Amino acid sequence: MDLSMKNKDTQAKKSKLQGFMDGIEKLGNKLPHPVLMFIYIAIFVLLASAVLGSFGVVAKTPLGEFPINNLLGQEPIEVLKVGATGTTVAERYSNGLSYVVGTAIANFMNMYAIGTILIIMLAIGLMEQSGYLSIAMKSIVKATPMKLVTPVVIFLGVMSNMASDAGYVVLIPLAALMYYTLGRNPIAGLAAGFAGVSGGFSANLFVSSTDALLLPFTQAAAETGDALAGTNLASTLSVTSNWFFMMASTAIIMIVGTLVIDKFVEPRLGKYNKKEANIEPEHETTQKELNAFKFTNKIMLVIIGIIVLTALPIDKNNTIPLVGDLSTTVGIWGTDADGNAVLTAADGFLNSIFFKGDMIMMLMFVIFGASGLLYGFKSGKFAKAQDIVPAMVKAMADMAPIIVILFFVAQFLNYFNDSHLGVLVASLGADLVSMIPTDSKVWTIVLMVAFIFLTAFVNLFMGGASSKWGLLAPIFVPILMVAGFSPAGVQLIYRIGDSATNVISPLMNYLGVIVIFGQKYKKDFGVGNLISTMMPVSVAFLIGWTIFAIIWALIGAPIGPGQFFFV
Repeated sequence: MDLSMKNKDTQAKKSKLQGFMDGIEKLGNKLPHPVLMFIYIAIFVLLASAVLGSFGVVAKTPLGEFPINNLLGQEPIEVLKVGATGTTVAERYSNGLSYVVGTAIANFMNMYAIGTILIIMLAIGLMEQSGYLSIAMKSIVKATPMKLVTPVVIFLGVMSNMASDAGYVVLIPLAALMYYTLGRNPIAGLAAGFAGVSGGFSANLFVSSTDALLLPFTQAAAETGDALAGTNLASTLSVTSNWFFMMASTAIIMIVGTLVIDKFVEPRLGKYNKKEANIEPEHETTQKELNAFKFTNKIMLVIIGIIVLTALPIDKNNTIPLVGDLSTTVGIWGTDADGNAVLTAADGFLNSIFFKGDMIMMLMFVIFGASGLLYGFKSGKFAKAQDIVPAMVKAMADMAPIIVILFFVAQFLNYFNDSHLGVLVASLGADLVSMIPTDSKVWTIVLMVAFIFLTAFVNLFMGGASSKWGLLAPIFVPILMVAGFSPAGVQLIYRIGDSATNVISPLMNYLGVIVIFGQKYKKDFGVGNLISTMMPVSVAFLIGWTIFAIIWALIGAPIGPGQFFFV
């Protein structure tokens, strides 16, 4: 076959693949506006709960039975919640109407994403309106070689998960702006940021909050597994049980993500026309602004140094003001087995108050807000204190579309969970995987891959890593422990599947938020554009990460201190 024939074959393959992706995009773009989509899905969930609830459908799990609640019926409703040791009745309602009407405001107000977005965007508004964000991005662009932009963005996205969901509202729009500034397609930047923040959610160089959230469910399920397998592994689990593998996974996510974004996603998007962007035009940096930028950075180093000083556990007796006040010397309020409030000392820096609650989020608020204020006044953008108010108001005005979307997202998520339809979907998938035989190493690997893909599939229909694990762990941890897996290994392979399909899940909390970010650079950017753009990334992460896990398991390398895939 001559060279011309090879080129024709290659072009044919590309055209077929291009046609497939274009088909996904067209299909997705036929979906209604994200607000309307979540309204329709919420209505569908209500109707499904009415039908299944009327027929008495029950989701059976090792934690107990979850009857489907008829959210449109006249019968009393009991909402069951999953805990590490079983199920409890969390809420009761006299009928479906009292649930739908009575929970609407609480569903919205209890959504953690709202507080996260508003607080962070308030500080980012100061950074953006003062001009600090723009000059900082230009500086990063100048300092980062073109070939390293994508891996740097993905790496920062992965590491941003240390700050919970902040990466979604901080890094993703910044990544799009970085690509725009470089003259590259900003949608590719958005995709790179989204890939790191969401697709690489479980990977990190450090122990993250996810490790702590999943641990109690794994330990409780491992106790059952120990009884079935004759082992004693539950007591060996800790927040570092997956640390080594997740550190290595950070590199895998960077490599795979960079290859897919640079070699497939961005070329498919084509050359970007800057006229499509709905952002403020760039202007040349003046010497005064450059001096203000340098001054701000110096002061910010001092502020960050003070924060580090308060965090490091160097004041053992907690006698020096500020020093070590966020360290292990400070007690943490919690609850005992009976639900009573108790004050306990942290047993390590990673379990200290520095990593509890909204501490990291508020520290980011201080850092971002302070940098915007310092630069604004030093550069002359803010002449007086009153000038900062319009900047914050502008930031909140930009959040209006996101707030509207999140209201309906909150209703849908609560309908889906409180009707127990999410439990039903997860339990049906668990029953399918439990049919796979486990009497050989080959079938053990097959079971491992099946569990990863099941988790990836369930993730499309049920959000929340800890809530899904609360349902799947009691089923799969004992099953896979009998098959020879360690409980830490089961938790790890769950995390792979749970992360890989985040970027294409239509139920992902921040889906509408990211679509709005994309609309700043492409007016008709919709859900279909986002899903079709991220589909190659999701597939590559799922396959690449799974292969990496198989190799790691077969080699027998530790996945964490004293922990391995197999017993």
